[in-house]
Amino acid sequence: MKEKFNFDTLKIKIPNRHKNSHKGDFGKVLIAGGASGMGGASILSSEASLFCGAGLVHLETHLSNVEASLKRNPEIMAFGGSSQIDSIKDISVVVCGPGLKDDDWSYDIFEKIIATYDKSVLVLDAGALHFLPQTYENIKKINTELILTPHPGEASKLLNISVDKIQENRSLSAKEISNKYNASVILKGNETIIYSNKDSMEYQCSEGGPELSTGGTGDVLAGIISALVAQKINIIDSCLLSVAVHARAGKIFKENIGEIGLNASSLISIARDLLNK
Repeated sequence: MKEKFNFDTLKIKIPNRHKNSHKGDFGKVLIAGGASGMGGASILSSEASLFCGAGLVHLETHLSNVEASLKRNPEIMAFGGSSQIDSIKDISVVVCGPGLKDDDWSYDIFEKIIATYDKSVLVLDAGALHFLPQTYENIKKINTELILTPHPGEASKLLNISVDKIQENRSLSAKEISNKYNASVILKGNETIIYSNKDSMEYQCSEGGPELSTGGTGDVLAGIISALVAQKINIIDSCLLSVAVHARAGKIFKENIGEIGLNASSLISIARDLLNK
């Protein structure tokens, strides 16, 4: 069964914030990514998480990216390498993958995240998805809820089939990824598909156009997901609302500026405005 949705049709509510709230009430997020030369991706994800309501955001990245992160967002606790992974406690959700490459440093980060945060909600995105096929039997054994966010190219590697096969039947592709990896799946692209492994429900976003076809937009989406999960919205509702907000933000940019030249970071403040409505 497939259900279409967009920002207007969803009735998902972000929990109200009580007057005596503190930052710990809105979750602790860890973004892990940003290999050397790829720091922008993880910085975008961490900024999106911060702007969309996470109480505390940590960024584990290559040492060369720490200064850039602190200059852009001093509110985000950025550190280089993996030496401090074990010291960060009570993480609500981990996003692993933005800006990871096919190198030893990235794989080391991936392995340590899997070993350390086996009770946190885990979002695997971008570079982490390249490591998943060789490690998923171990991941399936850990006590965590898993969200995968592939674009068609990454989906083809997850299923070991061509991109054309993925695109021929996107619904089936999302379902097969979900079944293989025991995960909720967001298959990005035109009319993004969300497949819930909990109840075998499929959802299709009716918005999201070619304006989003630019580097970094997926990293922003991963950050939005983490913020919503951190605020205690259930997994599938977090996926639905994040995709809807992300798509609507792109539409607003297109209406205000045009279809060409969207920079991913411009989506973040629009997403924040939408969530505050």
